[in-house]
Amino acid sequence: MATYPRHKKAKMIRDFMIQTDTVKMFKEDENDDTIFFRSVYPMGEDKKQIVININDSVYLGLQALLVSEVPEEKNDEVLKVLNECALELPTVKYVLTKDKCVVISMFFPADENHFNPQLIMGTIVQVLKNVNEKHYAKIKAVIEN
Repeated sequence: MATYPRHKKAKMIRDFMIQTDTVKMFKEDENDDTIFFRSVYPMGEDKKQIVININDSVYLGLQALLVSEVPEEKNDEVLKVLNECALELPTVKYVLTKDKCVVISMFFPADENHFNPQLIMGTIVQVLKNVNEKHYAKIKAVIEN
């Protein structure tokens, strides 16, 4: 994939992934102004899609699809659990989308002059680990029971 000068942060993340031999874990896509690094992350016994979004803004985003379909009758219970989870990990945004998916999002300050791919990737891994250990089973249990 071509790297244009406007995608310096994506190049820095890619270089870090190459150095740490994690680049093979990600599929890279690009649209007009954003580069996406897609992968899967283990949540309980499941594997969940994650996407790191990098563009020219001063932020970098991560989104993960935790649940692809919440039954209508479980909406209130799921929202209650998501609110509890949000209080425990306030840097993570938990959302029940209009199409009944549970998505988490995180955003990091990521201006080019202070961009630290090691810190960002380490934080992403730690936060996903916390979501997995503390929240995923709770959310899944509400939906399955």
